[in-house]
Amino acid sequence: MDDIRTQSQDEKGPTLGTKVRSLRKSQGRTLAEVSEVTGLSISALSKIENDQVSPTFANLMRLAEGLRIPLSELVTLDGSKGGVSSRLSVSRKHEIVFRSTPKYDMYALCADLRHKRMTPLIERVRREDPHRLEGMISHSGEEFFYVLSGTIEIHTEHYAPVRLEQGDSAYLDSSMEHTLVAVDGDEADILMVWLGPNSGDEDGATAAEAILSQSLPA
Repeated sequence: MDDIRTQSQDEKGPTLGTKVRSLRKSQGRTLAEVSEVTGLSISALSKIENDQVSPTFANLMRLAEGLRIPLSELVTLDGSKGGVSSRLSVSRKHEIVFRSTPKYDMYALCADLRHKRMTPLIERVRREDPHRLEGMISHSGEEFFYVLSGTIEIHTEHYAPVRLEQGDSAYLDSSMEHTLVAVDGDEADILMVWLGPNSGDEDGATAAEAILSQSLPA
């Protein structure tokens, strides 16, 4: 019953939900099996697959890790496999389309290049009261931030908040609980580069890609 979709849903073209469902089925997994490896409930997974909810960045990360694919591949919905015969990829400014969640917007750069060790993203950080932050997370890997516009604060479990303005940068251990918030304005744009651990696959470079998140689970 959980795999039944209406014809009108399938005719809408690629969506995150249809992609998650297709990936799950191609791996021969049930909703219960994906629930076990991602920590998301069967109900939440079913709603994601049927495009009834938009998953938070934290849940996108869990899905990517559970399905053993890069996060950039999960959020690329044009259906292109982007086969790569050399290590070069270009992202053009006019091609940028942000994927929105309740607290962050994100665009994966050079998403057509598969099996890459670094994951570059443009992240739009929204304003939030820094005194009422919730939902700091930790995950594998290391990450680098460079502020393109606006001002942000980095909040972590071990350090006092760090303020970064345009042109400032920071590097942190992703396993430390952390989150970002835009200050002195409505939002801020940053370049974020995430470097994950080797996954043990043949090329040693297909670890699940992660991203900052302070959003609560769907």
